[in-house]
Amino acid sequence: MTLFSNRLAIYSSSLKLTLVLFFIFGTGAVAWHFTEHALKDWLITVPLLLLAFNLMTALLTNKVFRTHGWLLLFHVGLLLLLLVIGISQVTKLIGSVEVTNGSVYDQSSAQWQQGLFHPNRLDKLQFKLEKFNINYAPSHGETVRLDTQAYLTWLDEEGGVKKGIVGDKVPLKVYGYKLYTTHNKGFAPMFRWQPKQGFSNEGSLHFPAWPEHEFNQSNDLQIPGTSYKVWLSLKFFDPILSTMEPSVFRTPNDFVLVVRVGEQRHELQPGDFIEFETGRLEFLGLNTWMGFQIFYDWSLPWMLGAALLALFGMAGHFWKKFAPTPWEETLKEDKK
Repeated sequence: MTLFSNRLAIYSSSLKLTLVLFFIFGTGAVAWHFTEHALKDWLITVPLLLLAFNLMTALLTNKVFRTHGWLLLFHVGLLLLLLVIGISQVTKLIGSVEVTNGSVYDQSSAQWQQGLFHPNRLDKLQFKLEKFNINYAPSHGETVRLDTQAYLTWLDEEGGVKKGIVGDKVPLKVYGYKLYTTHNKGFAPMFRWQPKQGFSNEGSLHFPAWPEHEFNQSNDLQIPGTSYKVWLSLKFFDPILSTMEPSVFRTPNDFVLVVRVGEQRHELQPGDFIEFETGRLEFLGLNTWMGFQIFYDWSLPWMLGAALLALFGMAGHFWKKFAPTPWEETLKEDKK
């Protein structure tokens, strides 16, 4: 058993195994980019944890680290960095959600990717987008997006009502999540569906992001509780953004909403409606929507700490190795 343990320790700490694990890690990193499986994060986590085990056994068995404290400190920092990055891959969350101006966050409209061991608490997020401003400036005949200000009202962990401004670099922090604004935004027509029997239902439909999809402002609307599906397209000639002076994102002043129901074509203005056999669809007006990024990763400060520890150990090692030591030369001369 002792012989087997010694051979296992030698093999586990060998540089040959390190090279093999680096090759596996590189292969896993490439495969990660082309895989959409829910467990794809393990392609990164498993090789990193194996590399951490390889390094840990080297620290425990290699006598060099016992006599070179700075070198030991560098590798301990590297070991911690491998462990933190590996574990973070299966505990983080990255998501996005589109919220209509003046409405509340709806988890059902959010999309996200999370690690296997992430404690999902998106259902606890409660916030309302009161309004948002996006400023643009002219630059060489084009428009450049400047700052985004989203005015939110939310409930904190204790249930208290809070108000604040969120931006691309200033997040809303709640339940461990960070909520940032993004460059994605667009237009959202508002509707009221009034069935001939039952209660009315109001809602909105998000067109593709503007101006990224400036020439494709169309989408399909499934009228709730019915089999009716209509095609919508927004047409306007109002130059919202100016290439000559500062401007802000807004709804166009002059627009028409094109609606196709089967072979029939309608052009609607706010207040117009379309009659169906089972009810009436009324166009209430044009609103806007804002895209948010949802981010959760506990490991970032720990990564920074481990990286600084490794950097400190490396600096100390090279300082000790290459720094001039005239006093040692004096001692050698005295001994002679």
